[in-house]
Amino acid sequence: MTSQPEVGDLVRDTATGRVGFYAAEVAGRFVIRPVHGGPEWEAEPEDVQPATPMRELRARAAEINARSRRGLN
Repeated sequence: MTSQPEVGDLVRDTATGRVGFYAAEVAGRFVIRPVHGGPEWEAEPEDVQPATPMRELRARAAEINARSRRGLN
């Protein structure tokens, strides 16, 4: 990634193909929070890139749907 993302930015970990929200940098690694919840994971900064607009749209729709199912609207 050319620049460090901001907290809450949707990013893609190219090493795993997973998409999540950037949460922090710890010991030189990026911490990423999964869109659907669950355990965070760490990624090397060079493996992280901004999510494409289509991936972002899908991820945000999935998050809204998951919240709706849990009654958190």
